[in-house]
Amino acid sequence: MLALLPLLTSFVLALTPAGAVIRNQAAAQVGEARYLSNVVETVVEALCVPLLGPDGTQAAPGQVAQGSPGGYAYLPYLLTNGGNDRFTFSLGHLLGARDFSPEEVLIFPDPNGDGIPNGNPITEATLGMGESLRLVLRVKLPLSASGGLLLTPLARCPGGEEDRENWARVRAASGPALHVEKSMTPTALPGGEVTVSLRVLNLGDVEALNVTLEDLPLPFPFVPGSASARKGEIAYFDGASWGATEPPAVRGVRLSLARLLPGEEALLTFRLRVSEGTPPGEVENRAVARGDGGPAEGRAVTRVLPLFRHHLGPQGNPRALPGGEGSADDRQAERALAGQPVCFRHTLENAGTAQDAYSLRVEEVPAGVSVWLEDLEGTPLANPLVLEAGAQKDFQVCYLAQDARTFTASVVARSQATGAENATWDTLEVAPRGALTLQKEADPAPGTTLRPGQEVTYTLKVQNAFAPLAQVVVEDALSPHLEFLKASHGGAYDPAGHKVVWRLDALPLGETLLTLRVRVRPDAPDDALVENTFLLRAKEVPNPVGSNPVRHPVFGVNLLLRKEVGPKEARIGDLLTYRLILENPSPAPLTARLVDTPPPGTRYEPGTAFLGCGEKAPQEPQVVEGKLVWEGLSLPAKGRVCLEYRLRVLPGAPRELVNTAEALGVSGQGAVTASGKAQAVAQLDLGPFALGGVLLGRVFLDLDDDGVFSPGDIPLPGARVLLANGLQALTDAAGRYAFRDLSGLHQVMLDPASAPFPPRAMPENLGEGYRKRALVQGATVVDFPLRPPKGSVRVERATTLRMGPLVVEKRLLCLGDKWLVELRLRSAEPLPEFTLTDPLPQGGAKVFAYPEFQGEETLTYEVGEAQLTDPEVRWRYP
Repeated sequence: MLALLPLLTSFVLALTPAGAVIRNQAAAQVGEARYLSNVVETVVEALCVPLLGPDGTQAAPGQVAQGSPGGYAYLPYLLTNGGNDRFTFSLGHLLGARDFSPEEVLIFPDPNGDGIPNGNPITEATLGMGESLRLVLRVKLPLSASGGLLLTPLARCPGGEEDRENWARVRAASGPALHVEKSMTPTALPGGEVTVSLRVLNLGDVEALNVTLEDLPLPFPFVPGSASARKGEIAYFDGASWGATEPPAVRGVRLSLARLLPGEEALLTFRLRVSEGTPPGEVENRAVARGDGGPAEGRAVTRVLPLFRHHLGPQGNPRALPGGEGSADDRQAERALAGQPVCFRHTLENAGTAQDAYSLRVEEVPAGVSVWLEDLEGTPLANPLVLEAGAQKDFQVCYLAQDARTFTASVVARSQATGAENATWDTLEVAPRGALTLQKEADPAPGTTLRPGQEVTYTLKVQNAFAPLAQVVVEDALSPHLEFLKASHGGAYDPAGHKVVWRLDALPLGETLLTLRVRVRPDAPDDALVENTFLLRAKEVPNPVGSNPVRHPVFGVNLLLRKEVGPKEARIGDLLTYRLILENPSPAPLTARLVDTPPPGTRYEPGTAFLGCGEKAPQEPQVVEGKLVWEGLSLPAKGRVCLEYRLRVLPGAPRELVNTAEALGVSGQGAVTASGKAQAVAQLDLGPFALGGVLLGRVFLDLDDDGVFSPGDIPLPGARVLLANGLQALTDAAGRYAFRDLSGLHQVMLDPASAPFPPRAMPENLGEGYRKRALVQGATVVDFPLRPPKGSVRVERATTLRMGPLVVEKRLLCLGDKWLVELRLRSAEPLPEFTLTDPLPQGGAKVFAYPEFQGEETLTYEVGEAQLTDPEVRWRYP
């Protein structure tokens, strides 16, 4: 046990030579930024550890040797430098309990490991880190020696550290004296071979009979066919019995000798193979010689060196099987989106037999690409990474590229024990950010001013040209001024976060549309800004991708606009003074725009516009297309502005001077609110010389084809006549119409839909004759003579039915040899569920039904005889 502790200590520290500098630096990734800590340096100090074996205590000696009185006894040992630097060890010995004192105790080098001293005795040995030297301790027994002697060699460092627990027993005996010397290859790696050499000697003065030299059990598997001896017979132990034939599994080897003369020796050699996975450390093996002069025992120690071997590959396949290192099985490929991290999972395996530390690095990473190492839970990975023998560690290498590119990086693990390296490769194709775009749309359109209580429909548009996505989460955080109504595709409202969340198992390539309906809260204040965006993240897109924002200002009240004019009557050349008062009932200040439409026949009088309800300041308008425009008027919260200006009345102005104005207010957030139209009316007094014209005429069927209304012509009632300025009139029962208070040139038109027959060609006709031009001076007549149908029409009989608001006129007309009935219906108010029943002379009736009747309509149908019946009507009052 005394030798084991220094061995373990040397293993840990000998890996790092004295004077080496160990540097360590921590790294942290925050978003797209990588931060490095300060560098910590540790200088490895020199440590001296002498290792001398085999070990033994006085109670349990590690070796036993026998010698004849006056002769020599030999004890083999192995000295190893277990420190981390080159040291010179002083050599000596100690005597323990004894029946006699030796005449001489010397230490010799034994370079060939045969247990026989070579060269001159030594008192010190210089060894480099990890080096070993075989030694032989020679003890000379006095002639009077009898009994036994305990002694131990010792090795001491310059600093006083020593190994002294290597006790052995020497016995003095007459007659045959068997002595066993055993040696094994001092060091071996797992998978390597160890050569075992067993030598038995008769150091006595009498022949030894029936000698057996036995090595059981073997410390490592036997190499088949490797046992050899020049004398004696070799036998093998299979775990149950000994035999001369080598079994498949050899558990022990034995050499049998009939006799061994004084001074004679016999040698048995064979090979063993160190099993794969054998942990590092010393493996001791004992051989025993039995027979006359025995038993005698020999020990040898092989130090199994640590095997340092490691593999790095894709997760779950660190050895990259079946292809192995550098093959396609050692490579991974991924696609990522620019600005999104992507992680490759790897496994590092310590395939050796001892703990090792591995420095990890990533090479061939383009400039501008961030890279970091972390475990599968996202915690930064320790680097160097320490692994016990046989252990594996899963970790991930994460990359973050800001633009589109394709590259292959190599991930390298370097053993700190041996410097050996193993690599694996990551190929990353980075798609541009535009491969996944989020677009937010709204109805009403963004920028539209919303009112409290108004609904808004948001459309969330995802354009995915990157790759099918999994574990997709879409979040739409609502403005505090909105309340949730409904969402498509299973979107759920989260009251705690005041947001709507969609959880989609998959998002395919192409366009995906989600919709969300919300409502502006009733208590949303004026000039509030409702802003909305949405975010998307997925397994392949861990960093949220955001959409464009859509913004709507909120404003709940309208501006109040009043308009006054004075005087109320004016003559040509007079000035009219107009006063506009614009009030803002909102608590939010506004910037106002006033637009005033002067009446025709008036003109703004420059220098007459003033702003202010108290003190007034000049405020000239812009004249745009005949309108007066005031821009950028400051309208305080709950305040008002007053504007006053003058218009001059010009010749040709209409009798009624109608002036309109409207206002528009814009808040600081861009909300737009308007006023209703304000109107002020003044009358034009033309004076005693005013001239007023009248345009009148008649629409009739010109039966005598002379172009003027004369006896026998038939007037057309209900025809619609229009002027170019929009005025219109219907002809009366005599076919007459009239437009008053006109002057100048006008265009008058007969509505073709109200005239069943085309106009007669006249010189003043425009086009087909439905339009005529007239210069109105005093009373001006414009008739519309229509060409009658071929044949004559005369009214034979007529009757009129009056009932409340309804008037029904029925006439019996003769047209050639045909008899027609004409029904004219007029009502000034709506008549629900209206039905007119007109009996027929030959029996039966014509029925005309309306869900609701109002206005005027003419019905015509043919009858077989000249008989006039009385119609019936009915309707339902509400």
